[in-house]
Amino acid sequence: MQTKTIDISAYVEAGNIICPQLAIPYKQAFIMGIYTDQAKIQHVLKAFMKQPNTYIHLKDDSLYERLTVKEHVAFFKKLFNSTESVEELLQLINLFDCQNIKIDKLSNSNRQLLHFLKLYLTPASIVVIEEPLQNMEDFSKQLIVQLFEKMAQKMILLLSNNLEDLFISCHETSRLDADGLRLLDVVGQDIAPNDTAVFSPIKIEKIPTKKNDKIILFNPPEIDYIESVEGEVSIYVAGEAYPCSLTLTELEQRLLPLGFFRCHRSYIVNLQKVREIITWTKNSYSLSIHTTTKTTVPLSKNKLASLKELIGI
Repeated sequence: MQTKTIDISAYVEAGNIICPQLAIPYKQAFIMGIYTDQAKIQHVLKAFMKQPNTYIHLKDDSLYERLTVKEHVAFFKKLFNSTESVEELLQLINLFDCQNIKIDKLSNSNRQLLHFLKLYLTPASIVVIEEPLQNMEDFSKQLIVQLFEKMAQKMILLLSNNLEDLFISCHETSRLDADGLRLLDVVGQDIAPNDTAVFSPIKIEKIPTKKNDKIILFNPPEIDYIESVEGEVSIYVAGEAYPCSLTLTELEQRLLPLGFFRCHRSYIVNLQKVREIITWTKNSYSLSIHTTTKTTVPLSKNKLASLKELIGI
Protein backbone atom coordinates (compact mmCIF):
# COMPACT_ATOMS: atom_id res chain seq x y z
CA MET A 1 0.00 0.00 0.00
CA GLN A 2 1.44 3.35 -1.07
CA THR A 3 2.09 5.84 1.72
CA LYS A 4 0.14 9.08 1.39
CA THR A 5 2.39 12.13 1.20
CA ILE A 6 1.93 15.87 1.42
CA ASP A 7 3.86 17.36 -1.49
CA ILE A 8 5.51 20.76 -1.13
CA SER A 9 7.07 22.53 -4.11
CA ALA A 10 10.60 23.93 -4.01
CA TYR A 11 11.24 27.54 -3.03
CA VAL A 12 13.83 29.21 -5.26
CA GLU A 13 14.98 32.81 -4.88
CA ALA A 14 17.47 34.55 -7.22
CA GLY A 15 18.52 31.18 -8.57
CA ASN A 16 19.23 29.77 -5.09
CA ILE A 17 17.24 26.85 -3.67
CA ILE A 18 15.98 28.10 -0.30
CA CYS A 19 13.92 24.97 0.28
CA PRO A 20 13.94 21.85 -1.94
CA GLN A 21 10.85 19.99 -3.12
CA LEU A 22 9.44 17.84 -0.30
CA ALA A 23 7.17 14.83 0.11
CA ILE A 24 6.16 14.68 3.79
CA PRO A 25 4.58 11.34 4.75
CA TYR A 26 1.12 11.54 6.27
CA LYS A 27 0.87 9.39 9.41
CA GLN A 28 -2.14 9.38 11.72
CA ALA A 29 -1.55 9.49 15.47
CA PHE A 30 2.04 10.54 14.85
CA ILE A 31 4.18 13.45 16.03
CA MET A 32 6.82 14.45 13.49
CA GLY A 33 9.46 17.13 14.02
CA ILE A 34 11.35 19.08 11.37
CA TYR A 35 14.57 20.77 12.47
CA THR A 36 15.50 23.61 10.12
CA ASP A 37 16.00 27.38 9.75
CA GLN A 38 13.36 30.11 9.73
CA ALA A 39 13.24 30.57 5.95
CA LYS A 40 12.38 26.91 5.41
CA ILE A 41 9.93 26.90 8.33
CA GLN A 42 8.01 29.78 6.75
CA HIS A 43 7.91 28.05 3.36
CA VAL A 44 6.57 24.81 4.87
CA LEU A 45 3.96 26.75 6.88
CA LYS A 46 2.70 28.54 3.76
CA ALA A 47 2.42 25.23 1.93
CA PHE A 48 0.38 23.63 4.71
CA MET A 49 -1.96 26.63 4.81
CA LYS A 50 -3.23 25.41 1.43
CA GLN A 51 -3.85 21.87 2.72
CA PRO A 52 -7.44 20.85 3.57
CA ASN A 53 -8.39 19.74 7.08
CA THR A 54 -5.25 21.36 8.52
CA TYR A 55 -4.88 23.62 11.56
CA ILE A 56 -1.86 25.94 11.65
CA HIS A 57 -0.49 27.44 14.88
CA LEU A 58 2.00 30.29 14.46
CA LYS A 59 4.29 31.31 17.30
CA ASP A 60 2.90 34.86 17.19
CA ASP A 61 -0.79 33.89 17.24
CA SER A 62 -2.79 36.13 19.57
CA LEU A 63 -5.53 35.57 22.16
CA TYR A 64 -8.50 37.71 23.22
CA GLU A 65 -6.73 39.79 25.85
CA ARG A 66 -9.84 41.12 27.62
CA LEU A 67 -11.34 37.72 28.31
CA THR A 68 -10.61 35.69 31.43
CA VAL A 69 -9.09 32.23 31.11
CA LYS A 70 -12.47 30.61 31.85
CA GLU A 71 -14.23 32.77 29.26
CA HIS A 72 -11.59 31.88 26.71
CA VAL A 73 -11.91 28.15 27.38
CA ALA A 74 -15.72 28.40 27.18
CA PHE A 75 -15.33 30.14 23.81
CA PHE A 76 -13.07 27.35 22.52
CA LYS A 77 -15.48 24.70 23.82
CA LYS A 78 -18.37 26.28 21.91
CA LEU A 79 -16.28 26.97 18.80
CA PHE A 80 -15.16 23.35 18.45
CA ASN A 81 -18.38 21.75 19.81
CA SER A 82 -16.48 19.95 22.55
CA THR A 83 -18.36 17.55 24.81
CA GLU A 84 -15.86 18.09 27.64
CA SER A 85 -16.82 20.56 30.36
CA VAL A 86 -15.05 23.88 30.84
CA GLU A 87 -13.75 22.59 34.19
CA GLU A 88 -12.30 19.46 32.57
CA LEU A 89 -10.56 21.53 29.92
CA LEU A 90 -9.13 23.90 32.52
CA GLN A 91 -7.78 20.92 34.46
CA LEU A 92 -6.33 19.46 31.29
CA ILE A 93 -4.04 22.47 30.81
CA ASN A 94 -3.54 23.07 34.55
CA LEU A 95 -5.21 26.50 34.48
CA PHE A 96 -8.13 25.82 36.82
CA ASP A 97 -6.60 28.06 39.51
CA CYS A 98 -6.14 30.83 36.94
CA GLN A 99 -9.64 30.68 35.47
CA ASN A 100 -10.67 34.18 36.63
CA ILE A 101 -7.46 35.89 35.52
CA LYS A 102 -7.58 37.98 32.36
CA ILE A 103 -5.43 36.82 29.44
CA ASP A 104 -3.27 39.95 29.45
CA LYS A 105 -2.15 39.11 33.00
CA LEU A 106 -1.02 35.56 32.22
CA SER A 107 2.59 34.41 31.98
CA ASN A 108 3.93 33.47 28.55
CA SER A 109 3.84 29.76 29.43
CA ASN A 110 0.18 29.89 30.50
CA ARG A 111 -0.76 31.83 27.38
CA GLN A 112 0.85 29.08 25.33
CA LEU A 113 -1.13 26.44 27.21
CA LEU A 114 -4.34 28.23 26.18
CA HIS A 115 -3.16 28.25 22.58
CA PHE A 116 -2.49 24.53 22.66
CA LEU A 117 -5.96 23.81 23.99
CA LYS A 118 -7.25 24.94 20.57
CA LEU A 119 -5.01 22.36 18.91
CA TYR A 120 -6.38 19.67 21.20
CA LEU A 121 -9.99 20.62 20.39
CA THR A 122 -9.75 21.17 16.65
CA PRO A 123 -11.33 18.42 14.49
CA ALA A 124 -8.60 18.95 11.85
CA SER A 125 -6.65 15.76 11.09
CA ILE A 126 -3.35 17.63 10.59
CA VAL A 127 -1.93 20.12 13.09
CA VAL A 128 1.18 22.13 12.18
CA ILE A 129 2.94 24.11 14.91
CA GLU A 130 5.71 26.71 14.61
CA GLU A 131 8.29 26.67 17.45
CA PRO A 132 6.03 24.67 19.81
CA LEU A 133 7.98 25.00 23.08
CA GLN A 134 9.81 28.29 22.60
CA ASN A 135 10.49 30.29 25.81
CA MET A 136 8.35 28.00 27.95
CA GLU A 137 8.93 26.78 31.49
CA ASP A 138 9.76 23.09 31.90
CA PHE A 139 6.50 22.22 33.68
CA SER A 140 4.43 23.83 30.91
CA LYS A 141 6.50 22.02 28.29
CA GLN A 142 5.70 18.79 30.07
CA LEU A 143 1.96 19.53 29.96
CA ILE A 144 2.09 20.28 26.25
CA VAL A 145 4.06 17.13 25.40
CA GLN A 146 1.46 15.12 27.33
CA LEU A 147 -1.32 17.00 25.50
CA PHE A 148 0.21 15.99 22.16
CA GLU A 149 -0.02 12.34 23.19
CA LYS A 150 -3.75 12.79 23.87
CA MET A 151 -4.45 14.20 20.41
CA ALA A 152 -5.46 10.68 19.35
CA GLN A 153 -5.78 10.39 15.57
CA LYS A 154 -4.13 13.64 14.48
CA MET A 155 -0.88 13.99 12.60
CA ILE A 156 1.14 16.64 14.43
CA LEU A 157 4.00 18.38 12.62
CA LEU A 158 6.36 20.51 14.72
CA LEU A 159 8.65 23.02 12.98
CA SER A 160 11.58 24.34 15.02
CA ASN A 161 15.24 25.35 15.03
CA ASN A 162 15.54 23.98 18.58
CA LEU A 163 16.63 20.35 18.36
CA GLU A 164 16.13 19.58 22.06
CA ASP A 165 12.47 20.67 21.91
CA LEU A 166 11.87 18.28 19.02
CA PHE A 167 13.66 15.35 20.66
CA ILE A 168 11.48 15.54 23.78
CA SER A 169 8.17 15.98 21.97
CA CYS A 170 8.32 13.98 18.71
CA HIS A 171 8.11 10.34 17.70
CA GLU A 172 10.49 11.12 14.84
CA THR A 173 12.72 14.11 14.01
CA SER A 174 14.14 14.99 10.59
CA ARG A 175 16.52 17.68 9.47
CA LEU A 176 15.52 19.84 6.49
CA ASP A 177 18.36 21.38 4.50
CA ALA A 178 19.25 21.99 0.85
CA ASP A 179 19.37 18.23 0.24
CA GLY A 180 15.87 17.64 1.58
CA LEU A 181 14.52 15.79 4.63
CA ARG A 182 16.86 13.43 6.48
CA LEU A 183 15.90 11.42 9.54
CA LEU A 184 17.99 12.39 12.56
CA ASP A 185 19.26 10.26 15.39
CA VAL A 186 19.12 6.94 13.58
CA VAL A 187 22.31 5.99 11.77
CA GLY A 188 25.85 6.06 13.11
CA GLN A 189 25.13 7.90 16.34
CA ASP A 190 24.50 5.12 18.82
CA ILE A 191 25.73 1.95 20.40
CA ALA A 192 23.02 -0.71 20.54
CA PRO A 193 21.17 -0.63 23.91
CA ASN A 194 22.50 -4.02 25.00
CA ASP A 195 26.08 -3.50 23.83
CA THR A 196 28.75 -3.02 26.46
CA ALA A 197 31.55 -0.66 25.49
CA VAL A 198 35.05 -1.46 26.69
CA PHE A 199 36.81 1.56 28.15
CA SER A 200 40.51 1.79 28.84
CA PRO A 201 41.59 3.64 32.00
CA ILE A 202 42.84 6.75 30.24
CA LYS A 203 43.23 9.91 32.20
CA ILE A 204 42.42 12.87 29.98
CA GLU A 205 43.48 16.32 31.07
CA LYS A 206 42.19 18.33 28.11
CA ILE A 207 39.46 18.06 25.46
CA PRO A 208 40.39 19.80 22.18
CA THR A 209 37.93 22.06 20.34
CA LYS A 210 38.34 24.58 17.56
CA LYS A 211 36.86 28.04 17.11
CA ASN A 212 37.85 30.94 14.84
CA ASP A 213 40.92 28.99 13.64
CA LYS A 214 42.10 28.57 17.22
CA ILE A 215 42.46 25.29 19.10
CA ILE A 216 40.86 25.65 22.52
CA LEU A 217 41.52 23.05 25.23
CA PHE A 218 38.97 22.47 27.99
CA ASN A 219 39.31 20.67 31.27
CA PRO A 220 36.51 18.03 31.43
CA PRO A 221 34.86 19.59 34.55
CA GLU A 222 34.30 22.78 32.51
CA ILE A 223 32.11 20.95 29.99
CA ASP A 224 28.32 21.07 30.47
CA TYR A 225 27.30 18.61 27.75
CA ILE A 226 28.21 17.39 24.28
CA GLU A 227 25.88 17.23 21.27
CA SER A 228 26.16 15.44 17.93
CA VAL A 229 23.97 16.35 14.96
CA GLU A 230 24.61 14.29 11.81
CA GLY A 231 28.15 13.57 12.92
CA GLU A 232 29.02 17.18 13.75
CA VAL A 233 30.04 17.30 17.41
CA SER A 234 29.77 20.41 19.60
CA ILE A 235 31.12 20.83 23.14
CA TYR A 236 29.01 23.19 25.28
CA VAL A 237 30.79 25.27 27.90
CA ALA A 238 29.00 28.07 29.78
CA GLY A 239 26.24 28.15 27.19
CA GLU A 240 28.55 28.44 24.17
CA ALA A 241 29.17 25.76 21.52
CA TYR A 242 32.67 24.74 20.40
CA PRO A 243 33.16 22.35 17.42
CA CYS A 244 35.13 19.19 18.17
CA SER A 245 36.77 16.79 15.68
CA LEU A 246 36.37 13.77 17.98
CA THR A 247 33.33 11.53 17.55
CA LEU A 248 30.70 11.14 20.25
CA THR A 249 31.84 7.55 20.85
CA GLU A 250 35.48 8.63 21.21
CA LEU A 251 34.49 11.32 23.69
CA GLU A 252 32.33 8.85 25.60
CA GLN A 253 35.26 6.47 25.96
CA ARG A 254 37.51 9.24 27.24
CA LEU A 255 35.05 10.95 29.55
CA LEU A 256 33.11 8.08 31.13
CA PRO A 257 35.71 7.62 33.95
CA LEU A 258 35.49 11.36 34.65
CA GLY A 259 31.78 11.52 35.56
CA PHE A 260 30.18 11.83 32.11
CA PHE A 261 27.20 9.81 30.85
CA ARG A 262 25.86 8.98 27.37
CA CYS A 263 22.26 9.97 28.06
CA HIS A 264 21.04 9.83 24.45
CA ARG A 265 22.24 8.77 21.03
CA SER A 266 23.25 12.33 20.33
CA TYR A 267 24.23 13.61 23.80
CA ILE A 268 26.82 13.13 26.53
CA VAL A 269 26.26 14.99 29.79
CA ASN A 270 28.51 15.97 32.68
CA LEU A 271 26.67 14.39 35.61
CA GLN A 272 28.13 16.95 38.02
CA LYS A 273 26.09 19.60 36.15
CA VAL A 274 22.77 17.70 36.21
CA ARG A 275 20.23 19.34 38.51
CA GLU A 276 16.96 17.52 37.66
CA ILE A 277 15.52 14.52 35.80
CA ILE A 278 12.35 15.69 34.02
CA THR A 279 9.58 13.27 33.03
CA TRP A 280 7.59 14.51 30.03
CA THR A 281 5.66 11.32 29.28
CA LYS A 282 6.21 7.64 30.14
CA ASN A 283 8.55 7.45 27.13
CA SER A 284 10.11 10.91 27.15
CA TYR A 285 12.64 12.35 29.61
CA SER A 286 15.17 15.17 29.88
CA LEU A 287 18.02 16.23 32.13
CA SER A 288 18.12 19.80 33.41
CA ILE A 289 21.67 21.19 33.39
CA HIS A 290 23.00 23.68 35.94
CA THR A 291 25.00 26.11 33.81
CA THR A 292 25.03 29.82 32.92
CA THR A 293 21.84 29.36 30.88
CA LYS A 294 18.77 27.25 31.57
CA THR A 295 19.39 24.13 29.53
CA THR A 296 17.86 20.70 29.13
CA VAL A 297 19.12 17.72 27.14
CA PRO A 298 17.14 14.60 26.19
CA LEU A 299 17.43 11.36 28.17
CA SER A 300 16.60 8.16 26.27
CA LYS A 301 14.14 5.80 27.92
CA ASN A 302 16.61 2.91 27.68
CA LYS A 303 19.25 5.00 29.52
CA LEU A 304 17.04 5.92 32.48
CA ALA A 305 17.62 2.74 34.49
CA SER A 306 21.40 2.95 33.97
CA LEU A 307 21.43 6.57 35.10
CA LYS A 308 19.42 5.82 38.25
CA GLU A 309 21.76 2.95 39.11
CA LEU A 310 24.81 5.12 38.45
CA ILE A 311 23.70 7.94 40.76
CA GLY A 312 22.09 5.64 43.33
CA ILE A 313 18.38 6.47 43.12
